[in-house]
Amino acid sequence: MEAQVRRRELHLRRIELRAFARDDGLWDIEAQLRDEKPYAYLDPVRGEREPGDPVHDIRIRLTLDDERVIRDVDVQMGSMPFGTCHELKDSFRILVGERIGPGWRNILKKFPRTATCTHAQELLVPMATAALQGMALGRAPEGTASIVRDPATTTRPFFVDDCHSWRADGPAVAHFYPQFSRKKD
Repeated sequence: MEAQVRRRELHLRRIELRAFARDDGLWDIEAQLRDEKPYAYLDPVRGEREPGDPVHDIRIRLTLDDERVIRDVDVQMGSMPFGTCHELKDSFRILVGERIGPGWRNILKKFPRTATCTHAQELLVPMATAALQGMALGRAPEGTASIVRDPATTTRPFFVDDCHSWRADGPAVAHFYPQFSRKKD
């Protein structure tokens, strides 16, 4: 991407997501959000901030079982502009027992706006994607095919009709899962 005019960077947000298979049979999905300014500034609460100092540094770990049910949640507020931000890390405990799957985006409705951290909450949608991608090939994925044609399965894969390429009237579903394919209207 090439800019046509001179410009000055004013903010950087990094979001990193990772999925781990645990030795105890569970899965950890971890997310980190880090906001930085590329210049020095005066924060009204924290004082002088140097370029690259974190404005926000938030980490969330969701521990899931094989059915993608959340068994534990850990939220760490490493760097926050206000001390009160740390008060909200336990607000994510309401996720324990919830299942990552269809309708996951509706989970955000469980959080009253002023009773949680908006920045941490923003990580929940991409964490679901990281969980699905991380768990997709199982605990020993090396050398396995990412998609195997299976016209005999009777269980519709969760990703059918979840995106353009996996739409039920598209060529991918017709080829890999013809039993769940439907013709265009």
